[in-house]
Amino acid sequence: MIVRMRRRIAGRGTAALLGVLLLVGGGLVAAAGPAAAVACDPANRLPDSDVDGDSVHDAVVGMPAVDDSTGAVDVRGSGTAPLVLTAEALGAGTGEGQQFGAAIVMTDIDDDGCSDLVVSAPREGQSAASDGAGGAEGQVHIVFGSPTGLLTTGAITVPHASSSLDGFGTSLAVVSRTTGTGEVRDLYVGAPGADVGTATDAGEVFRFVVRPDATHRISVTLAEVRHQGSPGVPGVAETGDRFGSVLAPARGGVLASAPLEDIGTVTDAGAVWHLAVTDDGAPTTSRSWSQDTAGVPGTAEAGDRFGSSLDARGLTAVVGVPRENVGRLVDAGSVQVLRFSPGTARYVPGPGLTQDSPGIPGAAEAGDRFGEAVAAGVWFLCQENVDLAIGAPGEDVGTRTDAGTVTLVADGVPAGAGCAPKVIRQGSGLAGATEAGDGVGSVLGHLTSPNDVDEDARDPLLLGVPLEDVGAAPDAGMVQPALGGLVANGVLSPTLTYSGGALLSQRYGTVLSRPAG
Repeated sequence: MIVRMRRRIAGRGTAALLGVLLLVGGGLVAAAGPAAAVACDPANRLPDSDVDGDSVHDAVVGMPAVDDSTGAVDVRGSGTAPLVLTAEALGAGTGEGQQFGAAIVMTDIDDDGCSDLVVSAPREGQSAASDGAGGAEGQVHIVFGSPTGLLTTGAITVPHASSSLDGFGTSLAVVSRTTGTGEVRDLYVGAPGADVGTATDAGEVFRFVVRPDATHRISVTLAEVRHQGSPGVPGVAETGDRFGSVLAPARGGVLASAPLEDIGTVTDAGAVWHLAVTDDGAPTTSRSWSQDTAGVPGTAEAGDRFGSSLDARGLTAVVGVPRENVGRLVDAGSVQVLRFSPGTARYVPGPGLTQDSPGIPGAAEAGDRFGEAVAAGVWFLCQENVDLAIGAPGEDVGTRTDAGTVTLVADGVPAGAGCAPKVIRQGSGLAGATEAGDGVGSVLGHLTSPNDVDEDARDPLLLGVPLEDVGAAPDAGMVQPALGGLVANGVLSPTLTYSGGALLSQRYGTVLSRPAG
């Protein structure tokens, strides 16, 4: 079957549609090259996943471990040449170990129609002379898009005063908020290594407000720093919790997790918080969940790591619990759904899912790690619906150990409604061949289509496969879409590898950009 995708090309106030032939039986058929944009156009229909403004989705891949963990970001514009972005190119910190590209959000933060990048380097040091923090560690940079691709000039480094070893930027999330005077964006930054009082590595989450600014495109202002025990935040800051290790944009705030949170005497059981704010940005009472929370299936157990992965889209959020034991099956894994109630402005627990849940294909097995990566997006599976993608990188496929799979589940669709869950893997729904050790499902991300969920909206689901062998390069890694192909520099391909060439143990695909909320 030939799959067609329509793309809206913005320019001069009109919309043109390009039909692009994608995949037939896993083989590439044909591709139409993208039309170059003359200028960033606020009418662009894909502003949150289009760095070069041509209304075609772009892919951005973080490589925090390259060059002795100096780090880099591989930017694959659909109509522009690849760019390997580094902190040095931005005039920021240099040297080994800074992990530039450890977390990335792709969103049009200045509302010009070209997507921008928020990129972290959680071990980038900065001198006391430049930030007054006495040797702060961890930085977050905002890099602007343009019709020629990302601009290395004019980038903004987010000001902060976290202390050394906080890991500021380990996680990122951007959330739009409509106030009485217009739309602003909240930039959330996780610093899970932050000490809170005498509790080392207890963790904090910073919130910055991003507003339009005529002089510098945007202004970035610190609004608050929250941790367990802050006013309205449940829990107590404890040594080793690493609160803020994972963030996901949510309705009315952000979801933040501490997978190493102890629940009573149960070590590393994990928990998730909704750090809520009002429309005007005032912090309000937050809620938290663990597997000991009423309405959440299961029981908090040592090492479950509830909240190891998080994502949200629309009214649906999903929490990964990859180390959950299912019966006697160690590390079989599970996920927990949360659903937002607009009437109460709260998330409430939905179903918990394992590979033994009714209707879920396959069977729970020890070591599958179902839920190690999760994504929530529009039309992964069902048209006009928010669906879940759940990675199980430890899943064996036949005799091929740890080949990995991804399960697609329609949230809120009744059983028998013609949208049954399904499993995809390389060689069956995905390009490539199933091989031992690839760990498909270890990294998931998605690009965003228009926010209104209509019959044409679809969020392309992306898979990072960092342990994939590429030619003669073991563990070089790649990125592949769950459906069709990706356009990079005018060429449609079923997979992407590093633009500089496949390298031994490159592990390309370890970090994928995440969308804003």
